[in-house]
Amino acid sequence: MPWPFFGVSEGGGEMNSLERKSADGLAQIRTDEQLAEALQTLSRRRGLTLDAFERATRDNDQRRDRQVLKRSTVSDAFRGKSRITKPLLFSVLDVCDVQDGDTRRAWLAAWERVMRQDPRDRLRVDEAMPRDLGIHSAMTAPGSLDDLPAYVQRDFDFDLRTALSAKGPDRGAFVVMVGTSATGKTRSLYEAVLDLFSDWALEQPSEAADLLELKNLPPRRTVFWLDELQQYLGGRPPLTSECVRTLLRHGNVVVGTLWPDEYAACTSASEDVRRLVKIAHPISVPDSLTVAELDEANRIAERDSRIRVALNTRDAGLTQALAGAPALVMCWEQPATPYTKAIIAAAADGHRLGVHAPLSPELLTDAMFGYLKPAHRVRPAKVWLAEALPHATRPLHGEVAALSPADDGVAGTLAGYTLADYLAQHLRRERRTVCVPHEAWQAFITRLHRASDLRRLADAAKARLRYRYAEPALERLVDEFGDGGAAIELADLLIRQDRFERALDVLRRRLAADPRDWEVGRQLSRAQELWQRVEQIRPAADAGDDAARDRLAEILVDGGISDDLRIREGNGDLIAAERLVERLADRGCVLELRTRADQGQMIAAEVLADLYLAWGETDLLTVRAEAGDRPAQLRLSKLRRDASRAEVAAAELAELRAAVDDGKPEAALQLCTLLFELRDEDGLADELNAGTNGAADRLLALYTATGRHPPGWAARLRSFGLDAEEPAFPGPESTLR
Repeated sequence: MPWPFFGVSEGGGEMNSLERKSADGLAQIRTDEQLAEALQTLSRRRGLTLDAFERATRDNDQRRDRQVLKRSTVSDAFRGKSRITKPLLFSVLDVCDVQDGDTRRAWLAAWERVMRQDPRDRLRVDEAMPRDLGIHSAMTAPGSLDDLPAYVQRDFDFDLRTALSAKGPDRGAFVVMVGTSATGKTRSLYEAVLDLFSDWALEQPSEAADLLELKNLPPRRTVFWLDELQQYLGGRPPLTSECVRTLLRHGNVVVGTLWPDEYAACTSASEDVRRLVKIAHPISVPDSLTVAELDEANRIAERDSRIRVALNTRDAGLTQALAGAPALVMCWEQPATPYTKAIIAAAADGHRLGVHAPLSPELLTDAMFGYLKPAHRVRPAKVWLAEALPHATRPLHGEVAALSPADDGVAGTLAGYTLADYLAQHLRRERRTVCVPHEAWQAFITRLHRASDLRRLADAAKARLRYRYAEPALERLVDEFGDGGAAIELADLLIRQDRFERALDVLRRRLAADPRDWEVGRQLSRAQELWQRVEQIRPAADAGDDAARDRLAEILVDGGISDDLRIREGNGDLIAAERLVERLADRGCVLELRTRADQGQMIAAEVLADLYLAWGETDLLTVRAEAGDRPAQLRLSKLRRDASRAEVAAAELAELRAAVDDGKPEAALQLCTLLFELRDEDGLADELNAGTNGAADRLLALYTATGRHPPGWAARLRSFGLDAEEPAFPGPESTLR
């Protein structure tokens, strides 16, 4: 039975329902033979002979991605005697008058699927180059000839091999190595996979989209190598648990690596990411070797000079020394030129902000300006790179370098430079509270081309209250990648700044591009309703009505959520009243909480007493307790019992900061809450610059609660945020926008 595939209706018009159904059948194509038969069926439906193909392509001008279809060429392709190339496919579609864009993309997807399935084009595990899989370049030593030093057996090797093979060949396995940089996690994974699956096919997809395409056509006996798994989880589109489960059901093996903080972040990410992490078998890789591992290393050192030199390296573990960690840190701390320091700092800050793509020379040049002193900026910009790159890319103890060039997927091309993992992790901690300069933000926003990088960049900007950089990043996500979620976020930001016309324009354009995006549609309706509400209030606010002005400001601050709750509260909704009090507490609105408590609102009295308790405000609690405030009386007795807490706060802060550095999401919120309770503005400002989750909200609430800063300061931050290196609290020369 011939394949019922063809492209468009007679005359090249719109496809009818039958033809559309047939075009959908292209998804069934799996082999060269099926693709050839489908094209032959298409040509027959168009009434085309072999001579017609040759005549049509000979008479027309040819593009580079097309070819003249000789009679013999078409005959061999249709009979499966020769492979169908992409130019041949496009030429056949042109002659058959398949002009519909969706249909052409379906044909191309079918062709790509066939090419992917061909075992002749698939790399085997034992054919892969270790460096291509993410294994660090190793230091050199006298007498070292092999590409990699001898492997030191690790204590977790048995558990790793068990996790990879215990489920059986027909059910697959999903294993994630969790450890910091240069701890040997990728090398251990490579050795285990090579030992167990040497003759299997190896797939190393460049992005999650490559994996998602395989969901409906999964191969078998394939190892999917996902080094730095966070790049696939944070991609657009992201890797899904359904996709991984499908690959596993067909007996494949999926392996990946993650830093501890990235793994911890996954446990508090979206629901699907949490599901995906839950089905993975994590293998923890310690930073240092155990006694048994060191004994093994000493035995190997007798025959491997690199192991011997690494064991004798001071201030570094074996795996870190092999990866050249001490030399990398020295390259940063003792740079050959100020331009070397600047280019490494720019790359490190990009990594801090979530940029995973190689950084192009143009991006690095633009970013370096913000890290150079005025005396070094006067030289031509092209000199900066010429001064920086030879030292930053110079191999240290072998092929280890601070920056390494990365190709663009095509021979002879340069996509940019990537920072050594160990150095990225080292500087992530050393520079965690350092402000990223304006020029670096601008370079990342304008020069990056991956949606996933822009997504993380926008999130990093919002977490640091740098809205002026979040806005253009979100704009690019909307305009260039059609990201509906980014459109909603951008509209929220614009509404906070009272820029309703721009917000509505963003949402309308996105909805016009995708009328089925119901979330954007709902947000558009909400924005229109809010604008109408604001315009009704604005005349009174402009006339000096304090109540109207406060209401207008509150609507802009949280998109009308609190105002909705106030309306419901006025209609007797007690649940709305409680939620409103909770929001007031989160925003630090102490004055209104006190007024409500004085009016006898019990939930407000309890929240206010909790706030005084957290701050250790004995006098304020005493005043309220003596006035008969029962919540204050209860908190006052607790405050006296917990009087020693301030003495242990410093140790608690140190523990929480260490936990935050390790990527534990609950520690971030605990740290910011403790800093709020200690009323530590400087500490919260540091966490804000580090992008710590919850720091922005707690700092803004503290500003509102204490009232020690100029009127409107907190409101201004909520709406407009900070400039690149602007302090998070106003100095004597600070002004409001």
